[in-house]
Amino acid sequence: MIIFRPLATFTTGSSRLPIMGWLYYEACEVADVPPGTKTRVQVEGYPVAIYNVEGTLYASGDYCPHEQVSLGSGGSLDGEVVTCGAHRWAFNVRTGACLEDPGFPLKRFPVGRKHGKVYVGFWSDEAD
Repeated sequence: MIIFRPLATFTTGSSRLPIMGWLYYEACEVADVPPGTKTRVQVEGYPVAIYNVEGTLYASGDYCPHEQVSLGSGGSLDGEVVTCGAHRWAFNVRTGACLEDPGFPLKRFPVGRKHGKVYVGFWSDEAD
């Protein structure tokens, strides 16, 4: 994961921050994802799952690459492993690795936090 560094400042009212090719979009409040939990959000129309593992935030595409079931609103989070509620496939949210089949990793996104908000980064050409 890319560590969030405040290399640029937010403009008032803006929910987007460009940092070195990544565009960070406001996803939710930090309080919406307490340690040991996960949530599903829409970021610029894209479904994203956000996980809080002992105070560190991680983000991935919301859907399990096996059966396209929501990881943010279904299944379970145990430490840094999220398990899909459909067929129990497990993924490491820190690395994106699928513990059942390495050919099915999660798509991960960098995460930042600033002023109590969570921001998810999309590579600049992904965001358009």
